Amino acid sequence: MTARQDFDDNWGKLRQFGAALSRFLSPAHKRQLCWVSLWACGLSALEMLVAATVIPYVACLNEQCPVLIESTLQRLGWSVIPTLSLGLFLLICVKLMVQAGLAWRGARFNQQVQRYTVSRLLEGYLHLDWMGFRSESRTHYFRRCAATAVDAAYVSQQCVTMISSTLMLVFLSALMLWQYPLASVLLALGFLLLNTLTHRLLSRGQKQASHAREAALQRWNTSMAEAFASFREIRVYHLEPFFLRHIDHSLEALAAANIRLTVFPTLPRLVLDFAVLDILLLVVSLWLLMGRPLNLLLPQLIFYAVVARALLPAMMSVLGTRTALFGAVYNIELVLGELERAAAGYTQRVGITAQVADAPTFTLERVTFRHGPQLPTVLDEATLHIAHPSWVAIVGPSGTGKSTLMELLCGIHQPQSGSVRHAWPEGSSPTIAYIPQHVALLDDSIEQNVVFGFDDGDGGRVDTALRQAGLEEVVARLAGGRRAAAGADGARLSGGERQRLALARALYRRPDLLLLDEATSGLDEASETRLLSRLRNECPAMSVVYITHRRSNLRFADRTVRLQNGVLEDLTASPE
Repeated sequence: MTARQDFDDNWGKLRQFGAALSRFLSPAHKRQLCWVSLWACGLSALEMLVAATVIPYVACLNEQCPVLIESTLQRLGWSVIPTLSLGLFLLICVKLMVQAGLAWRGARFNQQVQRYTVSRLLEGYLHLDWMGFRSESRTHYFRRCAATAVDAAYVSQQCVTMISSTLMLVFLSALMLWQYPLASVLLALGFLLLNTLTHRLLSRGQKQASHAREAALQRWNTSMAEAFASFREIRVYHLEPFFLRHIDHSLEALAAANIRLTVFPTLPRLVLDFAVLDILLLVVSLWLLMGRPLNLLLPQLIFYAVVARALLPAMMSVLGTRTALFGAVYNIELVLGELERAAAGYTQRVGITAQVADAPTFTLERVTFRHGPQLPTVLDEATLHIAHPSWVAIVGPSGTGKSTLMELLCGIHQPQSGSVRHAWPEGSSPTIAYIPQHVALLDDSIEQNVVFGFDDGDGGRVDTALRQAGLEEVVARLAGGRRAAAGADGARLSGGERQRLALARALYRRPDLLLLDEATSGLDEASETRLLSRLRNECPAMSVVYITHRRSNLRFADRTVRLQNGVLEDLTASPE
């Protein structure tokens, strides 16, 4: 690769990084980055002043004090060495305070970018339509929010480090050039050579390691999710060693990628540290071989030590951070791609707009729906009219689309043809509550699981919902009552109690239409009968559409509808 090609390659990567960063950071974060850069500039200027002050200070210690400084201090009646010592001490204190302020601002900036990135990504995911959400696994969404977004946001901290180190390098190099021009030119050429070698040798490996880490993270997260989801089967079939080996293979690949990502940025620092120490030893050795007194070299060595204390870390940081920044482009582009996909499928609100009518009804009119272009039809010009209030039972073989019918009624899905309409009196719209087959419970109190973000929580309303769901006796036995912890995903409750808690959550909203997708399947037949009877008696103004496989439950329905082969058939006249 020629020098021109190397420059073009570096320039292209820099432009790619700049474009990705510009799209990644919000306008407010770009302004914050400018403020942090000003702090970094101030710190670099103070570092240069400290190093510049050392020159006359060492000269005065060597009884070669500059005439201007000595005469000025004598005119003021101040002692030279104590005054210079105090001035240098105060300057160092100011520099340390600015350095602490820069560290705080940099860390705060990084956390704000991280929080914004994760929140923005999560908001996009939570506003996907159901079809878009199901196109990826839950593990994928969790990994992107918990790992990829955090790694991409860390680029903000790396930017602060790069800006601070580059400014430090520029200011101190200018001071070195003013004091020792020849040595500065040689050091600059050596740094550029090391930078070029670093780019050629490590940039490709850094990028490959980033890709390998992302793939390993995906396999690891998926393996962990599969293991926890299969806990009961693992214990019954004694599959612990199989899953542990499976997860360990993913961890091994992840560890190998992390090792490469950790070691690569440190290699330039090790080489630079070795080169600088060798140069220092070489200079001292040559000075002694020339037979010159070491005390004449001492001021230059002290100046070199002071400058090198800040200059060398800055050089090392520039070399290491540049490689990390170019590697971070991959994570930034992943996040940007996810944000674009989420924006394309963004749905502000799931639901069905109510049409004004005197007689409230819920209607599916000649609805055709399939989950994908190549997948079989679930509903084929299906029509269903539900008068309000009424109870409708949905029956049919498993896998025929009964759950999809529920999701169409509440607006989660949109039909490919036909329409779903809710007719309601003017000035209001119906409240719909939907209980799917699998309900996620919060790792919080019983009360908060019922409220579930609906409002700030009304104790009396919570108690009513718990009673209607048949949980009043269960809650009364718990220490703390409705404030007792439900456990992660309702771990402290039985399967039937979890279902009734989900029902209480729906009833707390006082719905006009309640959709139950086998929401009482975990109850025994007697308990289910008591629960449905209570709902029928205590909520006469509520419409209920429920899926059931128990013939005994059909007596609560005003109508029974069978779904089979995409067709809805009314069985009310002659139930089978």
